[in-house]
Amino acid sequence: MRMGDKAPRPPVRMCVRCEVTTETPVVVAVVHQNSGPGFVVYACQACAAHYPPQPDVLTVLPPSRRAGDER
Repeated sequence: MRMGDKAPRPPVRMCVRCEVTTETPVVVAVVHQNSGPGFVVYACQACAAHYPPQPDVLTVLPPSRRAGDER
């Protein structure tokens, strides 16, 4: 078997709520930090329903001046 013939590994993450590893993780939060890299918080399919949907950052942020906002 050649190196390129391997099947891709499924993502395996631990659920933040029930702490069980899952092969079908759902992103429930993205934590940003001022210094250093942020991180992603995952949940299993069953626990993901207990988290509110994440807002779209493009609708939360004010429009930029480059987008035609001439003030």
